[in-house]
Amino acid sequence: MSHDTTPPRRPLPARLGVASLAAIAAAGVAAAPYAVAAKAKTRTLSASGELVRTAKPSALSSVQAGTVTGKPFGSGRMTLRSSLKQATVTSTFTLQTSAGLVRGRATARLTLDGDTATYKGTARITSGTRRYRGATGSNIRFTGKGPVSAKRTKITLSGAVRY
Repeated sequence: MSHDTTPPRRPLPARLGVASLAAIAAAGVAAAPYAVAAKAKTRTLSASGELVRTAKPSALSSVQAGTVTGKPFGSGRMTLRSSLKQATVTSTFTLQTSAGLVRGRATARLTLDGDTATYKGTARITSGTRRYRGATGSNIRFTGKGPVSAKRTKITLSGAVRY
């Protein structure tokens, strides 16, 4: 008669199974922020606001800031830094909302009618943070109108942004 010398198999203790399950779950939770990145989506941009001059670093440059509201960013504080060369205004801007920051550039043609300055051109969204991370946009219509002094300028942005 032959005897089997292998010890009988016992089920794994319940605590080992629970510990293993907990380790696997913790690893999955730690990896989740990287695995669930949202796919970029194109959104309509339609925003407007009024900016007030906050600084005038030189005769041909200004810094303006104010509230801009509209789609898709909601309401936020825009800071616009502009310089004038011949009849072209070149600007950089930031738009800070509770969900993140958007950065961009704009170029516009300046026309004067008496004491009124009108700006028409295009803007480009170059980057974003938090919810707007990776934001891009080009050929965005950028318009502005206000006194030649640039003390108050009403602006509009319309086009598309992707983030």
